Order: sequence, then C-alpha cells, then structure tokens
Amino acid sequence: MRFRTSPSPAASKMQDRSSDDLQREYDLITRERNGGHNALSAINAQNDIARELERRNR
Repeated sequence: MRFRTSPSPAASKMQDRSSDDLQREYDLITRERNGGHNALSAINAQNDIARELERRNR
C-alpha cells in the first residue's frame, strides 16, 4: 500500500471554501461511507477536508 505524502490537488482549492461548506461535504462523505461506499478517492478527500478544518482550528 502506498501512502500519500502530500495533499490532493483539490486540497489547495479547499482554502477558498468556507469551513461550514467543508464540514457539510465531510458529513456527506461520512454518510456515503456509512452506506457502504468506501472508495479510496472519497477516503482521501475526507482526510484532506479533515486536515484543512484542523488547520483552521475548527
């Protein structure tokens, strides 16, 4: 398994989005994952969102 050492290209675009918008997207991905949709790209996106929200001290 290969681990990413840098954020996805979408992560840089996250800086332009509001924290509320990022939190809504994070929650949506959580609901999809709870429903059994565990695509690696969704997991990576969720991790990037979590990092950005953490960076903002939310």
